[in-house]
Amino acid sequence: MSDTTDNWISDDKLGRKEAADFLTRYLIKRYSLARNREHPDTFVLNIKADWGFGKSFFLQRWSKDLKQLNHPVVFFNAWENDFCDDPLIGFIAEINESLADKFKEIPLAKRHLDQALAVGRKLIKPVGLSIASLITKQLSGLSIEKLHELYASSGDVADDSSEKEDEPSLISQCADLALKEHLDTKETITLFKKKLGRLIDALEKETNVQLPLFIFIDELDRCRPTYAIELLEAVKHLFGVPGVYFVIATNLEQLGHSICAVYGEKFDSERYLKRFFDQEYLLPSPENSRFTEFLFSQYSFSELGKFYSVIEEGIYPEPPEQVLFTLLCDSFKLSLRDREQVAVTLQAVLLNWPKDETIHFAYLLFLIIAKQISSVLFLKLADSQFQGNSEFRDALNSRKDVLFKTKTIKEGNIVIREVEVLELLSFYHDLHNKTYKELLKMRSDDVAFPEKIIYTISRDYPHNNRSASAILNSNFS
Repeated sequence: MSDTTDNWISDDKLGRKEAADFLTRYLIKRYSLARNREHPDTFVLNIKADWGFGKSFFLQRWSKDLKQLNHPVVFFNAWENDFCDDPLIGFIAEINESLADKFKEIPLAKRHLDQALAVGRKLIKPVGLSIASLITKQLSGLSIEKLHELYASSGDVADDSSEKEDEPSLISQCADLALKEHLDTKETITLFKKKLGRLIDALEKETNVQLPLFIFIDELDRCRPTYAIELLEAVKHLFGVPGVYFVIATNLEQLGHSICAVYGEKFDSERYLKRFFDQEYLLPSPENSRFTEFLFSQYSFSELGKFYSVIEEGIYPEPPEQVLFTLLCDSFKLSLRDREQVAVTLQAVLLNWPKDETIHFAYLLFLIIAKQISSVLFLKLADSQFQGNSEFRDALNSRKDVLFKTKTIKEGNIVIREVEVLELLSFYHDLHNKTYKELLKMRSDDVAFPEKIIYTISRDYPHNNRSASAILNSNFS
């Protein structure tokens, strides 16, 4: 191993290292098994996960691990190169940039790489109309004079003294040129794969290089459908060489929707896309608490507000706000995607909240979750349409077994007890429309739950009388 740096230790909020180690062992053993049988294979692996669930982070760190194991590695961000009409332009450039420096001490490998890429560049589509693309367009909108002009200017047919040929003859000659172009492309593809195979053979003999060669493609589901398809076609037909393993991160469902938008709703995009992949790997869902930590890091919540969190510091190893976020999301059975969308809204609210005003984190988060799961529920909350706590509790349809630990008073002593999240939300809802005078009548100086909530609200009331539900309803509906 050329380096012993741990690429995960500080930033692996979702626990992805275990998945990377598993895939590394699997793919290396797979290649070794095929090589020992004298049938080294090519392989295309699809890494599946929803947007925002760490695919890019996972691929970047995993690719660094493989480099440390002395595997040749190419990392191609498809989205960053989507501005090119032909995906081969950026793809070949990235291969050259990633491998040329690594192979500079291996002259034979460097030569084969240069030769393969030189052939590959011939496959890049020239700007403008080729004869093949002209035939594909079926002469749409072109007069026979214009067609003859384009045909004659191609330089492949000698110009005779006749002014014009008849239309059938001209189309026949164009078809011949299109066929020749197709055959030339096919021969170039064969030659390219042959050169690439020689590169793999040269690397096989090097003791300080491990195979397979890995090519990572990221952000494919964010690209234009036509670009994504052409890139996948290139992977399958140009680079399908034994000893080359592809790892492609894309959500096939999302990419399929984009393709159907172009080719029609009846197009079987999922079946079409799956033919490009030999295997799929679904990134494991992280533990809810780890995902919360990831979201808090992503959206910088700790820097955006002055929070009152009900839960005291020191009861849990995590910060109280993170504990509340996990518990409330668990209580309402939110998916990871829902949790991320709640985090997006939470950040938007915090960015618009005066920094000197205390935020009752649990109640604000509850309102955002209510808005996420049901606009009807949120509007009822905002308009105080529930008659009593019983109706309120029934409307939430939340889990009753989700508990949190907090301080309370028992026989004059402060003790830790477990409280239903639903009880906390009911208490906040009951206080929602209380006046300042009503709060003062209820107030005590207890430092325990639930009295401490009343104390905190009444203490801050003259300076913090904004309605969280009103802010949400007006700005984020």
